[in-house]
Amino acid sequence: MPARFASAALLLSALLSLPVMAGERQWTVLSSGDGDHTHERWQVSGTRLRTLPAFDPARAEPPLSVHQAAAAALAHARLRYPGDDFVVSEVSLQRFAAGAAPQSEDAARGWVYLVSLDYNAKGWTQMVPVLLDGSIVLSDNEQL
Repeated sequence: MPARFASAALLLSALLSLPVMAGERQWTVLSSGDGDHTHERWQVSGTRLRTLPAFDPARAEPPLSVHQAAAAALAHARLRYPGDDFVVSEVSLQRFAAGAAPQSEDAARGWVYLVSLDYNAKGWTQMVPVLLDGSIVLSDNEQL
C-alpha cells in the first residue's frame, strides 16, 4: 500500500473510532483480556456499520482481498510501531454482526478480516481488525 494511502487509512480509522452518540449500538469486533476481565475492545458503531459494503460469501468474493487486508494491517502496524518488523502469520474473514438477523443489512455488512502479525524477537503477535472498506478498527485503548 503506498504511503499516502497508508496515512489516509490511519486517519480514516482514527476518525471512525471517535466516540459515538450515547445509546448507539456497538458491535464488538474483537476483545482481549483474561478470564472475566476485558482489557481492550475493538468496536464498530451501528452508524459506521451501515456505511460498510455488503457481502455474502455464498454469492461473491469479498470487496477487499486478503492481500489488501494484509497490506492495510501492515501499514497500520508500521505507522504505529516503526521500530518493529512485522510478518503476516494468519488472516481470517469473520462475521462480527452475529447478533443481527442473518438476512439483515447489518449482518451483510458486519464482516472483518482479523490479520495476525508476528513481531520482534520475543515472538509476540498483534491482531489487527480490517473492515471490508480497508479501514482499521482501533481499540478503545489506542490513541493517535
